[in-house]
Amino acid sequence: MFLFSVESYRGEGSRLPGYRPVLFTVTALFCILVAIEIALRWVFVSVQAFHPILQDETSRNILARNIGVNALSCFVVSYMGLKARHVLRDFWGAIASRGRSGVSGAYDSRLFEYHPEGARILVFFVSFQIKNLVDSIQWNEGPEFIAHHIFAIFSAGGGLVPGAFHFYAIFYMGISEFSTGILTLLASFDDDLGVEGLSEAFPMVKVVLGSLFLVSFVVFRVFLWGSLTCLYFQDIRNAFRVNHSKLVGGRRTFAWLNSVSLGFITLLQVIWLFEVFRVAKLEMKQLGWL
Repeated sequence: MFLFSVESYRGEGSRLPGYRPVLFTVTALFCILVAIEIALRWVFVSVQAFHPILQDETSRNILARNIGVNALSCFVVSYMGLKARHVLRDFWGAIASRGRSGVSGAYDSRLFEYHPEGARILVFFVSFQIKNLVDSIQWNEGPEFIAHHIFAIFSAGGGLVPGAFHFYAIFYMGISEFSTGILTLLASFDDDLGVEGLSEAFPMVKVVLGSLFLVSFVVFRVFLWGSLTCLYFQDIRNAFRVNHSKLVGGRRTFAWLNSVSLGFITLLQVIWLFEVFRVAKLEMKQLGWL
């Protein structure tokens, strides 16, 4: 009834064991995140004498959410992606050779082959994004956050329903989330979006997290993301060019929508890169490093 291990996703042949256990698993993961968040709130209440910031209820709740839900979720799917990195061995080989050898393997196997590791990441990712959606509504974060979570849910869920794109999900919704996990921790130090006064109280922690995020963003969200995205669009172009037999019905529609979404997100990554360097330069000036 619950799909937590990779083995539980093998099912019968190359498909999900069934949508009922998927729904049970998504519900269970949602409840686990709620329980962790509540537990962290209790912990922060018990240690509130440690620092004045913890004496404010809103600050405690923000920290509980950013640490126990957002960061934990990102690191969990990132860990799952790293555990499944062997599925991407052809891609890693091309990266190691600096693209001279190209990526071996048939494009249709990357697009349409069922991978239990990828399916597990998609299920966990959907669960986390549903919790994020509920939190964004509860915290009144604005339409852009709500829209992001809705698109993320449909994108991950679409990979489950047609049973495709698991190869790419291992990176996009798994490994690359490592940088997002660091970002959610760093967001706690923002006076507007996070806990007011936290950056002044722990300036070196913010510097360390900012440095880790900058490096991880360039590695995961720029270099590796850009390389895999080029491969994805090559594969999807080949599939549409030959009118592949598996690219029919809902899967064809999802391929179009997913490609548009990925292109838009990739463009945002480029914009965010300049913003990351702008903020990093500003922070270093404030610290007197420039």
